[in-house]
Amino acid sequence: MSMFRSARLALVASAAALALALSAPAAGAGGDISGDVSVSGSSTVEPITSLVAELFSGENPDASVRVDGPGTGDGFQLFCNGEIDISDASRAIEEEEVTTCESNGIEYTELQVAIDGLTIVASKDSDIECMDIQQIYALFGPESSNSLVTAQTLAAELGSENEPLPEGDVTKFTPGPESGTYDSFIEITYEDLMGERLEAGAIPSDRVGTNDDGEQEVTEPLLSDGQFPNDNDIVQRVEGSGDGIGFFGFAFYEENREDLKAIKVFNSETGKCVNPTRKTIRRGTYPISRPLFIYPNNAKAADNAAVQAFVDYYMTPVNLTEVVAEAGYVPMSEAQIDENVAAWESADT
Repeated sequence: MSMFRSARLALVASAAALALALSAPAAGAGGDISGDVSVSGSSTVEPITSLVAELFSGENPDASVRVDGPGTGDGFQLFCNGEIDISDASRAIEEEEVTTCESNGIEYTELQVAIDGLTIVASKDSDIECMDIQQIYALFGPESSNSLVTAQTLAAELGSENEPLPEGDVTKFTPGPESGTYDSFIEITYEDLMGERLEAGAIPSDRVGTNDDGEQEVTEPLLSDGQFPNDNDIVQRVEGSGDGIGFFGFAFYEENREDLKAIKVFNSETGKCVNPTRKTIRRGTYPISRPLFIYPNNAKAADNAAVQAFVDYYMTPVNLTEVVAEAGYVPMSEAQIDENVAAWESADT
């Protein structure tokens, strides 16, 4: 049985158990809703939305919610072309995507549903314990090397404050550009440092190009030995490789923690290496945390009662706490939950 299939079966079982545990029905769960709902996008957000969909369909057997996770970028492409009802996203919508949605008359509401900690993972045999931003750049960025010694030399030149990386080599398996996790990882970790290196002329010329405004930009901001839109593929390859390393959302690490090693991230403010845990992610002491979103199409919610009811059901405090936690992610604070619930209640649908 594949890892992805096992995870889906686990979600179904969790949904059944959670449905029994939640005594108060959520808004929009009247049992008489019918129709189809299509959701696509982030493979990181997919476990949350899939679990909500299982619960919603259990209370509304005539409603069908289809959820898949090809990647945030692919999801927004479908969404802004009007092909799906809701886009799952592990990053905020980008300017180019906003323009496409606007040109196609797609109006939407941005709703945060959870907090995630981007988790750097390695095979169980790895000697890497912790990395700071300079080491992350030297291992994944456009000047990176698979040699830990070479990467550490660059990191030291960049002012690394962490303990040196061990000797040896790594094989890097990561998301690709279609994934919101790819974008988030670069933005949260080394985007500023990469900009400084670009300005200094330090990045190899074959990894630099010119954008539409005639400005220099890095065309290969992240180097890896294999890029995969689905996080389960990264899990399998890192686990199966003695020197594998990669990154993805916290829930996928939690699901596979017996077979993978989480690398701590150096917090420059405290001078300590921090493990990704639900507590450190929610407190913000884990340095590479990020928000997770859904984007409902407002017009489709207005025209399709099933879409409206599904998002109503999703955007309730009970589902944004218990369901998010059951899916392996970190619930928002009570104030954040109230803010996003209110955003949907006031949306033009």
